[in-house]
Amino acid sequence: MDALQCIRSRRSGRSYEDRPIPKDTINELLRLGTKAATGSGMQPWGFVVLEGRERIEALSTEIKAWLRPRLAELPWLAQYEEWLRKDSYNIFYNAPALVAVYGDPASHWHVYDASLCAANIMLAAHAQGLGTCWIGFAESFMNRSDIKSRYHVPEDFRLISVLTLGFARGHLPEAERRTPRVFYRG
Repeated sequence: MDALQCIRSRRSGRSYEDRPIPKDTINELLRLGTKAATGSGMQPWGFVVLEGRERIEALSTEIKAWLRPRLAELPWLAQYEEWLRKDSYNIFYNAPALVAVYGDPASHWHVYDASLCAANIMLAAHAQGLGTCWIGFAESFMNRSDIKSRYHVPEDFRLISVLTLGFARGHLPEAERRTPRVFYRG
């Protein structure tokens, strides 16, 4: 698949086959992620990789329990309260692997650089027949000091994204998007 077709056809997947991703494949996705542009060459990214559906489901349960009493503090998630109250709802959509991308704020550009890194991972995964989805539900939880300590993330690093990763179940059509809004063209 060429780069343009990959960009045109990549979608956020929320349904995965029940099979693990080979470690070599995950490592290659991380390497491809780090080919992203980086301000001043600082490469401020770092990763947490979690594998195994049971482990990831337990993390989903933990995050839902933490989020529910805090929805007033996180109003952008309030619309999902019904989902978060369902025991059967897995915020990671039963993915067999997760990649959390953290950024080092020692670089002024850590948010941009780590976001570009996450985008590279998503595109590289799609090019290899894998699905990904950026999971906003995990943002506040995975940025907590105790959680960063659990996964050996330096305290000063900031979570940028949590991506599900798995063999996509089915095929999604190309995304419909509005015409680009151009404010000025000289």
